[in-house]
Amino acid sequence: MAFQIVTSSTLTGSSDVIPLTDSKSDVATHKATESACRDVDRNDKAVARTTVRHMLHLSDVHLNISESLKDSDSAKIPIAYGDDAPMSLLVSALDYAKKLLPNPDFFLYTGDHVVHGKLSDEYIAKAVEKNVDTMARYYSTSNSDMMLDITAIIGNADTSPDYTMKVTSPQTEENPAIALISSAWNKAMSKSNLDWFNHRGYLAYALDDNLTVVTLNTLPYSPSHLPDTSNLPDPFAQFAWLNSTLSKLKSAGKSAYIVGHIPPIIDSYSGSPMWNETYINMYKRIVSQYTDMIKAQFFGHIHSIEFRLPLTSSLSTRFRQHGVTVNDDYRDSSELVPLFIAAAISPMFLNNPAFMVWDFDDITCEILDFTVYGGNISSTEAVDWKPLFNASHTYGIRSLNTSEITRFVKRAAADVELLEQYYFNSKAQSRLQSSCADVSCQAEWLCSMYWWSTVGDYEACVSSTRAPKIKGTSVIQQSSSSSSTGSLLYTSTIICIAGGMAAAGAFFVLLTCRQNGDQEASKLLQDQRVQFAAIV
Repeated sequence: MAFQIVTSSTLTGSSDVIPLTDSKSDVATHKATESACRDVDRNDKAVARTTVRHMLHLSDVHLNISESLKDSDSAKIPIAYGDDAPMSLLVSALDYAKKLLPNPDFFLYTGDHVVHGKLSDEYIAKAVEKNVDTMARYYSTSNSDMMLDITAIIGNADTSPDYTMKVTSPQTEENPAIALISSAWNKAMSKSNLDWFNHRGYLAYALDDNLTVVTLNTLPYSPSHLPDTSNLPDPFAQFAWLNSTLSKLKSAGKSAYIVGHIPPIIDSYSGSPMWNETYINMYKRIVSQYTDMIKAQFFGHIHSIEFRLPLTSSLSTRFRQHGVTVNDDYRDSSELVPLFIAAAISPMFLNNPAFMVWDFDDITCEILDFTVYGGNISSTEAVDWKPLFNASHTYGIRSLNTSEITRFVKRAAADVELLEQYYFNSKAQSRLQSSCADVSCQAEWLCSMYWWSTVGDYEACVSSTRAPKIKGTSVIQQSSSSSSTGSLLYTSTIICIAGGMAAAGAFFVLLTCRQNGDQEASKLLQDQRVQFAAIV
């Protein structure tokens, strides 16, 4: 199969389409055509049976190599909570993934190749190259015509300093921050597509005849972006390109997955916007016009496994009835798919190192399910890789569409154990994960499941959800089997530290540790409150 990187010219019929791999035979192309995504009538017996395909998704490795750039020195870096991933952790994850899923339908990496910190240009370029090359040794398009490497997604840690990227003219200027690291993809891109990427930082990949993966450069949308360009309506002309690309794909009867690094959300931990609110609204206005052909939205960055449920018209009306203003302006009444945020390999924020496998429908390309694989880091620095949880089984849902996720959120609002399970799973079931027994935490996490555009809307939801608790009629209800100390997480947990994150506007977070007390864990948890606010 000749997978392709698609530029705007490709969609208008230009012949400048360069395969990522040499086509092995016509058989692969024929299979892709047979399995191409399309809208179907599931009542039609000829198409009623679903064939499931699989996407392997890694994110946020933050590869920690030695400043000497010597492999021998890098090999000495330990695997530890509160630190980014050394090469040994990345290799451990890939070894396990390869045994689990040797031939995924495609491989996705959603950014942040480089360790957190103040780093030289030489270090950043080498770290990105090593991260990409290591993943390519396991999952390379050159070794199989049934895989697609989608790894050219830039994270905020992949620039120097962190979040720094000058907004240059996509038509006339090569961007220096992108060009610094883009040689890592020399083997995966044609010269023309590498040039396109160097000018913009975004691309579109044709996975098969009817599914295109659209990648975004999310750095300029972050409030932390330097230099401050929040006054620009469309940095890198990316919104115009996204709208044009989706429009042409829709006209051609094709489907799309949208992927990027920093998600356009309000953060569940700090309560802060991950994109400037203007850009969140712009993005949502664009994608809401293409709800019938956007089949998935995948992001990384926050080292937390979460989703955001779109605020449909009925949801917006319900919120307004409870005094919560919703600023979203949907132009299409049909459903937009939820936005999903992936697990991280790096255990920097006390999360377990983990990755995800997404199941998607062979015919419609709709996302059906996901499974998270990961494990706790032992005292010997080994990771006990195993399946941690599966969405359909753990959350009792039939698929990952908006209707099913809406039903899950309603159940979570009525069952604190289910809400705590979602919270516990967010850090890939880390033994250092905090409890969410406090009603404030529960309100914040329940409201974080919705895809708000503004901090004000999110905070109004939290206030509305939390306030009735004072009167004894909280929106979040204790189930008959739930304890007030969050026994779902650890049946013998004791509270060892409590506090809040040191970010402006951060909300209360109740932190716990194991019953026997863990001095090291306590120190790490204390440090992380400051580090999370400073780094993410």
